[in-house]
Amino acid sequence: MNRRTFLRRLGAIPALPGVASFLAARAAGAAPLRRVRPSDTAWPDAASWEKLNTQVGGRLVPVVSPLAPCREAPASAACAARIEEMSNPYFLSEQAGGTQTSGWLDAWTSAPSVYAVAARNTEDVVAAVNFARENNLRLVVKGGGHSYQGTSNSADSLLIWTRDMHAITLRDGFVAAGCAGASPRPAVTVEAGARWMDTYEAVTTAAGRYVQGGGCATVGVAGLVQSGGFGSFSKNYGTAAASLLEAEIVTADGKVRTVSACQSPDLFWALKGGGAEASVSSRR
Repeated sequence: MNRRTFLRRLGAIPALPGVASFLAARAAGAAPLRRVRPSDTAWPDAASWEKLNTQVGGRLVPVVSPLAPCREAPASAACAARIEEMSNPYFLSEQAGGTQTSGWLDAWTSAPSVYAVAARNTEDVVAAVNFARENNLRLVVKGGGHSYQGTSNSADSLLIWTRDMHAITLRDGFVAAGCAGASPRPAVTVEAGARWMDTYEAVTTAAGRYVQGGGCATVGVAGLVQSGGFGSFSKNYGTAAASLLEAEIVTADGKVRTVSACQSPDLFWALKGGGAEASVSSRR
């Protein structure tokens, strides 16, 4: 079986809008896409950043590497204190510029983003996405911060930081968007910044149910689901991505979309996670 036949049997989704034109432009020798950097004259001025800050309720923050004290003075007491703080697995997730690679020695160095929108709701995410698109900026997202490649920060970028979006809501009779007529089932709706430890506490400890997640409790829920979501009990319950029933997402055009197997199924298939919140099957 060749690759094309294999993909067709899987029901491969059609090319995303703009992909064909992008590939055609590259084939014709067009200049590669380049995002605006702080050293460029097109970088947003102070007034533009302040406008974004107003849109997101004053939650635009400058991003600093957690390792800054050690880079400035490696032998200082401040550096020693920071290294001690970084031994706490929760510390990195509470710093906008913190990633898993921040604690690695003699490897690559994660570069922090320039600014972060500490999002608290979907509207904050929309504002950040629109600002990045309109100003041709690099855009990255950080939830729990478990990014071994450091990709939840990026040099010269705007970061959407979802840590303050951590609501967890249990539902007794959930039906995914567009699936009218389907049998209601227990589920849990989890916002993008929630961690698995908090989710297990709400679903398993407090409600006596089970939701498939990761074995590392400090991992963010949305990031794990989007990357497949293999966990300690996956041999019995499958992956977290397979349990996903519905996702609310913000696409690159700034639109808020609710996707499921019945509504925008191609996008749901491609995503299997991400967005402002996700509703995941839970079990009694």
